[in-house]
Formats: sequence, C-alpha cells, structure tokens
Amino acid sequence: MSDKARLSIQGLWKRFRPPQRRAGRLLSQVGGTTAERWALRNLNFSLPAGGALGVIGANGSGKSTLLQLVAGVLQPTQGTIHREGRVVAILNPTAGFHPDLTGRANIRMLATLHGLSGRDIARRMDGIIDFSGLEQFIDQPLRTYSSGMMIRLGFSTASHLSPDILVVDEVLSAGDLAFQRQAVGRARHLRQEGTALLVSTHSLADLATLCDRLMLLEQGEVLAEGSADEVVATYLQHIEKTGSVISAGLAVPTGMHATAPGNELRLCSVTVNGEQDPKLIEVAGGGALDIELEYEALTPVDDAVFRVQFFRNDGLFVHGHNTVRAGLDIGVLHGRGRVRLHYPDFGLLGGDYYLSAGIWPDEYRSYTTGEAYDHRPSATIVRVGAPRSLGGGVAGFPCEWTLSQDQPAEGQTVPLISGGSE
Repeated sequence: MSDKARLSIQGLWKRFRPPQRRAGRLLSQVGGTTAERWALRNLNFSLPAGGALGVIGANGSGKSTLLQLVAGVLQPTQGTIHREGRVVAILNPTAGFHPDLTGRANIRMLATLHGLSGRDIARRMDGIIDFSGLEQFIDQPLRTYSSGMMIRLGFSTASHLSPDILVVDEVLSAGDLAFQRQAVGRARHLRQEGTALLVSTHSLADLATLCDRLMLLEQGEVLAEGSADEVVATYLQHIEKTGSVISAGLAVPTGMHATAPGNELRLCSVTVNGEQDPKLIEVAGGGALDIELEYEALTPVDDAVFRVQFFRNDGLFVHGHNTVRAGLDIGVLHGRGRVRLHYPDFGLLGGDYYLSAGIWPDEYRSYTTGEAYDHRPSATIVRVGAPRSLGGGVAGFPCEWTLSQDQPAEGQTVPLISGGSE
C-alpha cells in the first residue's frame, strides 16, 4: 500500500449464504447446490488521505456491504482490505450507545471505545455537544431522545474522534435538512484535515459536491467509476434505460415494520385501482390512481393517521400524503371501515415505485419513535408508464414550450443552433 493511501482494497469478493437447516440433511439445497449470493465481485480501489469516494447504486447493489467490510463489521470472502490509522464508521448513528445512559455519558463511552483518553474526551466534549445542538438534552437518558436527536448525537460524536478514515452510510441524508447541511460541511472540514471519506447516500447532489470521485455498483460489480459528473450521468442513464424496474416480492428500501403494542388497529387490505392487495399495478403516466385502505379497529381509536408514501428503487422518497395534511377528520374508529385516496392525475414519471401504506398514532410521532398501528412498507409496486415527452426525473408538471425568434438586422445572419434531446 502506498504511504499516502489511507485505504486500499484489492480483489474484494463477498459471498452470503442463507441459514442452513438440518433435519438429517440440508434443507436449503436446490439441485444439490447450496443457494448463495455474491454481494461484491472483484472490487479494486484505493483512497488517499483527504480523498473522498462516494458509492452509489440501487438497493442490493452492494453499497452497505462494502462499507461494512471497510468498517470491519464483516469479513471478506476473498481479497484484502488495508487500512491506515483510526477507522470510524457511522453505519448506524445509535450503534454503541446505551439507552439508559445520558447523552454525555454515551459520548464518553463511544469515545473510549475508539481509544481516546479521558483528557482527550474532556477536551472535545463541548465541541461535540455544540455541534449536535443538544445542549438542553445532553444530560437526559438517550431513551428520551427522538431518532433525529440520536442521529445528531451519533454523527457529532463520531466526526469529532479524529478519524483517519470515516465511513458514512446514509447519515448525510438523514435527520432534518439543516443538520444534513451541517453534516456535509463537517465532512468537508475533515477532508481538509486529511481524513479519507468513504460515503454512501441517496443524495446525489451531496456526493457530487463532497466527493472527488464516485463509484457506481450494480449487483456487486463496478459499473462505472470516475468524476462525479460522469458517474452520475451514467447512473441516471442506467435508471432511465432499465425503467427503475423493481421485481415483485423485493423488500422495500426504507420504512419501519414496528407495530404499536396490542395491535388494536390494523390494515386489512390495500386496494389499488380496484385490485385488492396486488403484487404489481400498472398505471399510465398522468392517469388516475385510486387507493383504498380497509381497516379494522378492535377497540376505539381516536388518534389514527392514514399515510401513503412512494419510494423509488434506490430508496428515494418521492411523494407522500396523509389524512392530517388533507384535513380529513378521522374521529373515533371502531370496527371495520375504509379510507380512500384519489389522484385524478398521478404525477410520477415512468418507472417502478414501492407503495407504502400505514396507520400511525399521529402525524409526527412516526418520525421519532417509528411506532405504527400497522404498516405495510411495500404494500405493492406501482409501475408508471410515461412517455419521454412528459419529462425526466420522478415528477411531472403541466408545462408548454414556446419559441420566439427575433428577425436579424439587415446585413446579419442568424447562426444555426442545433439542439439535442434531454
């Protein structure tokens, strides 16, 4: 490994095998061969001090597996990983924290686990607390924190531990928008101090401004690597070419499965355009979309909020709505009933989207506790067929192009301008 390289990976392969069940013989064998999945295939790259590599790709492409390998959480099946200096990974902002300890005590514990002395921890404590913005709550138990507060504390602590290599998985796109900007700024500062960054996030804009190069993974292999402009263009072209196709039965890329104790209110069915609990529903771009949520309340419930959300295959949250935003007075639910949502002109552009449907105790509690009465994070897949003429991206808006051209002055000519397609 070069003296200037913080991280070097050569010939990296990672294989996952399903759990084996034995009852006199292997039950997971099909045709005599144990099923297995290669999450990464022959990756090779290095990362110098002060360098930043962003990893992008659809869910299941191997991004998180790569970051876990670099962090030491997983071990490679084949190949080598050389690290130089202190590696700090933020794969889960609450990892290493104890819910019954205060925020301050958790900072001390996490810093100690990374080898900092008591004097070093005391010297950094005020900076960590100030960056997190949790001064009023820092001496309260962590179990009283919202998920956003825990993200703040986790990133603030990890980013102040003088990492030589910082591994970040999705945290830069978590939390509120103000903290996202603050976290990206902190990551840039660490780069200037010589920290090598390995980052995965669905925020392509942040990766393009933070990283000097990007790597696009597809089914565990490198599809493209290079400058941000080149790789993002390749990624978007790849998404458009494949139509963001999602195979029916794949797990949703986001959302919690938590259910409130007692399960006194549940979703009985999700009907889309007249089809009950479909695995996949096809909708024309700009066409109507009708969603009906059938529920059953075993006991009276007076705080229910029905929510529908749409996610792209790469995890991007593209649209959502709920009964509170719509001003619908739910009142007290008891027994069976139905809630309907009607889109006269569905605005998502061509591609596949996960439809997430759920019932929550109130509009904002779900974001802090994840507690739902019932939640189907991948109720169905909505496949939108939209022609290219409707535009690019994920949302369509009514629009009209017009052209006006001034006549050239006498003796002048109008230059020929050739325009390209989107």
